[in-house]
Amino acid sequence: MFAGREDGLERVFRPFYLGAVIPAGVCAWLSRVEGWVYVPVYIGFFAAWTVGLLAAFLLGVWAMSLTVDLSKPVEEDHPFTRRIVVRVVGILCCLGRLRIHTRGWENLPQGRFLLVGNHRSNYDPIATVWALRQHGIDIAFVTKPENMKIPLVRLIHRANYLVIDREDPRKAIATIHAAAELLHNDVVNVGIYPEGTRSKTGEMLPFHNAVFKIAKRAQAPIVVAAITGSERIRHNAPWRRTDVTIDLCARISREEVAAGTTKDLGDRVRALLEAAESAAG
Repeated sequence: MFAGREDGLERVFRPFYLGAVIPAGVCAWLSRVEGWVYVPVYIGFFAAWTVGLLAAFLLGVWAMSLTVDLSKPVEEDHPFTRRIVVRVVGILCCLGRLRIHTRGWENLPQGRFLLVGNHRSNYDPIATVWALRQHGIDIAFVTKPENMKIPLVRLIHRANYLVIDREDPRKAIATIHAAAELLHNDVVNVGIYPEGTRSKTGEMLPFHNAVFKIAKRAQAPIVVAAITGSERIRHNAPWRRTDVTIDLCARISREEVAAGTTKDLGDRVRALLEAAESAAG
């Protein structure tokens, strides 16, 4: 069933708007303007305070990210850090002018799950994190090492995001085991893209079926998420909106995960994603 827009992006800047109301009024009053001139003066101060508060927030996030020790694994949940990460994600969705549509919420299981999907854009995990959070569902993605080199982004390490080194099989297996532990210990849901990197042609790349060991090791179900439209963001933003649809098109039960091989699971997930992409047109 199509669920329509559930992005909630209109709320992203609400704290900054509300925080600017009183200071802007004080500044306008101190300026001693009277009559109709008061209105544009207040609007100017309001805009300046809103931008200033947003800049201060991002500066604070950047400062927090500098304190992150990437060498220490994070095995427990950090709700405060996760809320900050989700707020930044919402800001990025606004700046990218995303209009997110979701469907298939009935395929989400009770308890933790591994989310796997196709990968068309760098915005895929950003849109997915925001869409799931609107239903109170937290998720941490397995990401590439390069992302952790970005000061503002590296804060995601404290929110249980994991790095996978595709060039080092031993480190990759360690990441798979760590992701399985997050699921098994009921810390957070985990998301990963079996293609390993985004497709630049629109055609799905070969799968790295080893990622399905996360679900098998954690004895967790798999949720298949087909995303469409995100590949157009880089052509549209910031001038035009982009409609992005996240279709939680299927669930593979923990019993089916346990019974199948990683290749079986990879073939099934790929077929489900191809069917969803074909149905989306």
